[in-house]
Amino acid sequence: MRVQDEHIGRQLHVCSANPGINELPTPTPGKEPFCLGVGPAAIPGSIYANGCVLVGNPAAFPAIAEAQVMIAPANAAINPKAAVTPSLLKVTNRLTRPPTPLDVFLGDPAGMVGVTINSSVMTITEAVSINIATPAINITGVKNHAGANNKVGAENQTGTSAETGFKARAGGSTDSGVRKTTGPLACTIVKGSIFTGRALKNKGFDIEHPTRKGKRVRHICVEGPESAIYIRGKLDGTHIIDIPEYWQGLVDYDTITVNLTPFGKPDLSLYVKEIRKDKIILSSDHLTQVQCFYNVWANRIGPELHVEYDGESPADYPGDQSGHSIAGYTYDKEDA
Repeated sequence: MRVQDEHIGRQLHVCSANPGINELPTPTPGKEPFCLGVGPAAIPGSIYANGCVLVGNPAAFPAIAEAQVMIAPANAAINPKAAVTPSLLKVTNRLTRPPTPLDVFLGDPAGMVGVTINSSVMTITEAVSINIATPAINITGVKNHAGANNKVGAENQTGTSAETGFKARAGGSTDSGVRKTTGPLACTIVKGSIFTGRALKNKGFDIEHPTRKGKRVRHICVEGPESAIYIRGKLDGTHIIDIPEYWQGLVDYDTITVNLTPFGKPDLSLYVKEIRKDKIILSSDHLTQVQCFYNVWANRIGPELHVEYDGESPADYPGDQSGHSIAGYTYDKEDA
């Protein structure tokens, strides 16, 4: 029988008996327990099916009864309007109440289920947190993490861990057991006699302000294979990083690099849009709510730095030393 439209005012039952009858040890007609309600307690607009439910094109499921509920795209040849829907399944509660952990429920302590997902891409946008209670998490393949990663408790790792790029640690680090390093550990221009008690202090420099007469600039040096200068900080509600005015005439703007670390929530859309003389402009899907830490590095304007060179002392440096000062020494002569 074919009908164009069918309206069911209360419930649709697709089964060979009243709901719950066959499941009871000693069924009593009219008193069957049923989660959709029976009689006056029935929840209108409900559907009960004691069998398999197929939605969409049956050709997507070649085996008989692959699952209790099977969902596939509609057959465009039969139902072209339904075939253009963008998703196979969508769950929302935007018209009823705030989200709760029970919005989507898979299994329960009395009846746990196994979940297998075969997907090419999975995107999760989480507003608050993701909580996982499990004895073990097994990941095979590359794991890319962007943003803050906070861990509480022990972390055990078996196998190789490879890191590419810059890694920064704030706070203490404790290693228990053997730690092995494969490959060279190089530190350029290290001479034991140079690291005296005076050299262990902050290595700083004090120069005339490059653009403002009557002012000076003092910085404390970091160590690296370039004449680097940096600024760092925190953005909360703005997408502008202000560049100090004295950087103009002090640094090579073509060498500027910017590292961004979102905090509070992931922000995969955050990136550097433009670098100007006085500011760095970021862009994000959350433009007015950017939350990130930043590190901005640049190389000072000046002669090329020879990181490694032949010699017995700093006096053998092959380049211009007029702008260099060796901590505790003046070109290999110890200060009095």
